[in-house]
Amino acid sequence: MSFRINTAFKGVGPTLQICDATSGSVRLAWEHQRQAPDISEEDRELMQLCREEATHNLLRRRFLLTTEQYLKGELDAAGQPRTRAR
Repeated sequence: MSFRINTAFKGVGPTLQICDATSGSVRLAWEHQRQAPDISEEDRELMQLCREEATHNLLRRRFLLTTEQYLKGELDAAGQPRTRAR
């Protein structure tokens, strides 16, 4: 599976978007968030938990996608995309 990676700056913060090259669907979207200095420690911890949950969900989706591709025969035993003979 090939990907297209888009990077940019939104204001002063960097952004990253990883898209599937064939379908164009977004697989990962990330934007640097500056934390406001006036948020409470509890809110800071909650934001950290949300980031960890998002990372977990991303890895789970990637695992399921890879498993699906393997079961469909789109990947070889090493996990690499199969080359199609012409």
